[in-house]
Amino acid sequence: MKIKSRQGFVRIAGAALLLSLSTALGCEAMVGRIVEASVDRQTTSIRSELLEDDALRVFLCGTGSPLPDADSAAACTVVIAGGRVYVIDVGPGSQEVAQLAGIPTRALGGVFLTHFHSDHIGELGEWATQSWIAGRTGALHVYGPPGIDRVVGGFKEAYRQDDEYRITHHGLENLPRTATEWLPHTVPYESGSGTKVLDEGGLVVTAFGVDHKPVEPAVGYRFDYKGRSVVISGDTDKSSNLESVAEGADLLIHEVLIKSLISQVSDATGEAGRPRLQRLSKDILDYHTSPSEAAESASAAGVDTLVFTHLVPPVPVLREWFFMREVEAGDVDVMLGEDGMMFRLPVGSDSIDIGS
Repeated sequence: MKIKSRQGFVRIAGAALLLSLSTALGCEAMVGRIVEASVDRQTTSIRSELLEDDALRVFLCGTGSPLPDADSAAACTVVIAGGRVYVIDVGPGSQEVAQLAGIPTRALGGVFLTHFHSDHIGELGEWATQSWIAGRTGALHVYGPPGIDRVVGGFKEAYRQDDEYRITHHGLENLPRTATEWLPHTVPYESGSGTKVLDEGGLVVTAFGVDHKPVEPAVGYRFDYKGRSVVISGDTDKSSNLESVAEGADLLIHEVLIKSLISQVSDATGEAGRPRLQRLSKDILDYHTSPSEAAESASAAGVDTLVFTHLVPPVPVLREWFFMREVEAGDVDVMLGEDGMMFRLPVGSDSIDIGS
């Protein structure tokens, strides 16, 4: 399921295939075969059947953090329901993960931002551009807490010239100008039961306040579709409001930070005479949730399945052991999220199918 970690193997296998083809077929025939394979891949890799499935689907397109991680893009989750695709946070690298997985972004119905840290908004422009190239024809709707107008306006201005280049080069019949319109929608930042911010195609999206202080505003989102539900925490400390809104949800996608490990890192950098790094690492302890705290929240909410995302720190080895070792076994099924994981919640059932 680790899409990026497979790329090295794919490149090696591809090189071996090219060598064998060139030997067996000759250069011109090899080129022809490569072109045919490329065209076939472009025309068959998009998983349009995902739009026809009457289920709530959740795809992890970024389970990493601001720290570099060869196996994970930054924060991003995709929800597919009612024939549309919705993306929650658009961290760097996430659009590539979605493309490689064949997510049909031509059906992008909206982008939902939880807050405005760079690792959650960094690829807004790429999601807009690549979904346009993939066939999106309507305006892009972008939802987020107060301040969303400024974020959308800034990204739009940065991409304005690129839009014009592409239209001039490829023509309006192929890249309609209507798709270059980005429409910001402000969602309330408040505690309580949350506010319905979208209701279409049987899908209801509710925004609710979380605790990421001093970063304010910050929200999470709940997606309900025909009796199935997923809650996405965004970045937050342990939040009683999240627990309330997530009550009875099938699936909770929750950020986690190993506080004990980051505390040790902070102490070690201080002892090494690096006070700036000590301060930076210490500061993040009080506005994120530990794995054990996330499990407690899932249990309090009566959630069936909890998936960890926004994994801090990016542990290179024994990752599952590090993130799971403080989690006590209970009624909640807890698992470590990985880029490329797909969860299918069929309508009329309480099952959750996990694949890629």
